Amino acid sequence: MKRILKICFGDARSAFDGIKEPTPIWLPALFVLVCLTFAFLILEGIAALIVLWTEIRGDESDWTGVWLQLGHLLIQTTPFILLSVVFLCLWWVLTATYYFVIARLFNIRILWRNWFGFSCWSSIPLVMVPIFLVLAFAVQTVSIPGREVDPWYIELTSACLLALPFIWCARVSALGLRSWTEDAGRGMFYWRLVAIVPYISLLLAFLMSITWLLRLI
Repeated sequence: MKRILKICFGDARSAFDGIKEPTPIWLPALFVLVCLTFAFLILEGIAALIVLWTEIRGDESDWTGVWLQLGHLLIQTTPFILLSVVFLCLWWVLTATYYFVIARLFNIRILWRNWFGFSCWSSIPLVMVPIFLVLAFAVQTVSIPGREVDPWYIELTSACLLALPFIWCARVSALGLRSWTEDAGRGMFYWRLVAIVPYISLLLAFLMSITWLLRLI
């Protein structure tokens, strides 16, 4: 846990120095998967309670309809959580391959297994996605007097909140790449470009999945 905190909030570069060989995999992978799963389950439960409370306050006498709505919500969102876990594992595999190929282009001899661990460690800030998702939703609910449509700065603030965990991951990844490939002679600007590609792709996939989920609900 100390190393996880150091990578996210401390000296990430020195933390990656300590896990270059060997590179632990199970600790960061399980941490990210468990935290994200529980966080989304909590959000799902809160959404279900909101639906139930809304129906109760509306003096709905048809409790069958209430439970059907709750069941519909659970059926729609639970597969989304499972698919997110599977997608994240696949994304780690693809990202590890991406780093492995680029490293080989510069004659950097690091095993694919180590790059897989690197992908897991650099993605730890993703556990903050549910929190920023709630914040982005809260921003969207802010009502502006006299405005029927949200002004541009509301949409921009919401989008920035959604993107922040992915930018955080890209920063951690860039510092880790600098730590592991110091001898390649490339500057920090180059490794930032390398690091941002996977997380921009992941952010786009995340936004598309959220859009798909909202359409189903």
